[in-house]
Amino acid sequence: MQKISAFLLLLLLIGLSGCEEKTADDAPMPVENTTEVSPQKETDPQEETESSKQKISEIETGANTFILRDTKAFPYKVTISNEKVIFHENAKPIVLINLFATWCPPCVGQLSHLNDLQKKHEKELFIVGILTHDAMDESLLKTFLAKNNLHYFISNSPYNDAFATLLANTLQEPENFDIPLTAIYVNGQYFTHYEGVVPVEMIEYDLEQAKKQL
Repeated sequence: MQKISAFLLLLLLIGLSGCEEKTADDAPMPVENTTEVSPQKETDPQEETESSKQKISEIETGANTFILRDTKAFPYKVTISNEKVIFHENAKPIVLINLFATWCPPCVGQLSHLNDLQKKHEKELFIVGILTHDAMDESLLKTFLAKNNLHYFISNSPYNDAFATLLANTLQEPENFDIPLTAIYVNGQYFTHYEGVVPVEMIEYDLEQAKKQL
């Protein structure tokens, strides 16, 4: 009986733990000290719409500014300044950023809960998934999104890792931080963040508290 209890406890700990970032030769990723990040230059004309091209041409990037894209090639200009994070094309006051990878079981297990939160708080909440150290092929990512029935913005931009590293740095996380790493911002200002998987009820409670600041 004691062996069975110990085994169940081990499974629970594995499910609740985060995944260590996957880097080349297990080396920690350096902090990105960029002074300017330009929009992606190499694009597939069949994937990118004319409206997306127009949006990109109108965006001027600067220090700590990134262009994040989803599988539909829609771009978001994002600026990180100290603890402040602004998604310039987003009008919703609460932003939840989730750094994750498809090779991380705890990350994948959390996605359906985030999907539910996006539906429940659609008017106020903008959820952003950032693939971190996970260079998944575009077609495979589309299959993954369809399989998991995900309907919120998930960036597969070449600037994801630089963005994730800088964001983690503002959260005072180590360079080789664990994922999933989730942060909530209200009107661009830092509200709270979570290291690893946390109960969805905790996130739900914090979202309700965030709404009170609106």
